[in-house]
Amino acid sequence: MGVTFDFRDLVAFFLALARASGWVVMVPPFTNRQSVPPVVTVATAVGLSLLVTPLVPVATLPTQVAGLLASLVVQVVTGAAMGFVVSLLLTTVSAAGSFVDLMGGFNLPPSIDPLGLDQSPAMGQFYEQVAMVLLFSSGGYLVMVDGFARSFQMPGFTLASTSLLSRILVVDLATFFLSALEMAAPLLAVLFATQIVLALLTKAAPQINVWLLGMPLQIFISLILVGLGIAVVPGSLATLVMRGFHDATGFLTGR
Repeated sequence: MGVTFDFRDLVAFFLALARASGWVVMVPPFTNRQSVPPVVTVATAVGLSLLVTPLVPVATLPTQVAGLLASLVVQVVTGAAMGFVVSLLLTTVSAAGSFVDLMGGFNLPPSIDPLGLDQSPAMGQFYEQVAMVLLFSSGGYLVMVDGFARSFQMPGFTLASTSLLSRILVVDLATFFLSALEMAAPLLAVLFATQIVLALLTKAAPQINVWLLGMPLQIFISLILVGLGIAVVPGSLATLVMRGFHDATGFLTGR
C-alpha cells in the first residue's frame, strides 16, 4: 500500500510554517533569542505547523508562484501580529513587578534577566519567572496554542484587518497598564505609607539616620508584601491569557 502525496499539502504546510514562525518569535519565552536555542524555536514552529496543516483551507491555497510568495508574507505578518498581542498582555505581570521595584528599594543594583539576558529590575524578573512557571504548569500555553490553531479557521489578514488590529492594540495597551497597576497597587500603597511614616519620623527625631533605617525597612516590607501579593498573579495571568486568546484573533474575525 503506497503513500500518496498531494502537492497542496506541502503548500499548506509552508503557509502554516510561515505563520507559526512569525507567531513563535513574538511569544515569550521564544522572544529571548539569546537564552532559547534557535533549534528549539525552529522545532516548535515546525511542530505547530504539522499540527495545524490539516486546518488550512484548501480553497484558499495559491496556485501561482507570485501568489504563494505573497501568501507567505501575509502569513508571517499575521503570525507576528497575533504573537505581539499575546506578548503585550503576558508582559503585564513583569511590569507589575517593576512597579514594585520603583518604591521597594530593589532597583538600585543592576541585575541580569536570565530570560532576556539584559538588565532588569529584580522584582520584574521574579514576577516574570512566576508567570512563566504558571503558564506552563497550569496549561495556559495550551490556550495560546489553541488560539493559534483556531486562527486558520478564520478569514485571513486583509487591509481592513489593520484598523481592527490598531484598535485592539490600543485597548490592550490600556489593559497592560491597568492590569499591572491592579496587581501592584496594594503593595505600592503600603510602601508609600511606609515612606510617609519615615518622613514623619525624620521630623519627630532628626537625629535618626532615616536613610540607613529606611532602605532595609522598605526592602523587608517589600519582601513580605510580595510574598502575600503574589497570590493574585495566577488569577490575573489566567484573565490575561484568555484575553490574549480572544484578541490575538480578533482582527481576523472582524469583531
